[in-house]
Amino acid sequence: MDSSLLREEIASFGASLVGFADIREFAPWPQAISIAVALDPIIIKGVKNGPTPEYYQEYLRANTMLNEIAQSTARLLLGAGYQAEAFPATIAGSDKLQGYERTLRAAFQHKTAATRAGLGFIGKSGLLTTPDFGPRLRLVTVFTDLPFPTGQPILEGRCGCCRLCVEACPVGAIKGREWRAGMAREELLDARACRREAKRLLKERVGADEVVCGICVAICPCGQMVSANPQEDS
Repeated sequence: MDSSLLREEIASFGASLVGFADIREFAPWPQAISIAVALDPIIIKGVKNGPTPEYYQEYLRANTMLNEIAQSTARLLLGAGYQAEAFPATIAGSDKLQGYERTLRAAFQHKTAATRAGLGFIGKSGLLTTPDFGPRLRLVTVFTDLPFPTGQPILEGRCGCCRLCVEACPVGAIKGREWRAGMAREELLDARACRREAKRLLKERVGADEVVCGICVAICPCGQMVSANPQEDS
């Protein structure tokens, strides 16, 4: 299966970005396909001091779309005779029972596949940040044994002196340090403070009992705020 054709096929499912990564260092699979769906820039512009109902619905839409794309991609690979498994964009209840609430870590980080595929870097906010969309996107991963050329990994941050997300965070959860591959999340972000505030803001403003904020997503100047049309990874 040609990787260029595969990328085109995944883009036809609705993906905004597609990249290929070697993940043998991080998972029991040799390869991963990192897939992103961009968030609506008009809705993002409305997020200034916290989540809005429109942003929450956009967040849910993107996650739903990503999971559908991932399942379609896995079926495509399985049909071609390869092994494949979609790792969902949202955390299932079983994952929470297995310790997510204690560690705030999923079994696999979508951002790891994305940076190893060369789609972007991790910003000071701890979010994947890409040239086209900044952090205004959501991610999903498909594991596979299909051999294909992988992207050039990005191993360090590119925020430079920018501190907009640091200053915008209402609880000071973002520590302002430049990311490098392998550094502990705690060096970048107080994940528990971030989670508590995001949960509080969403409950207060939208009435939903989940963890969605969006302030650092909206404030980041990276990306061109382009529309969510599929874009191919170079």
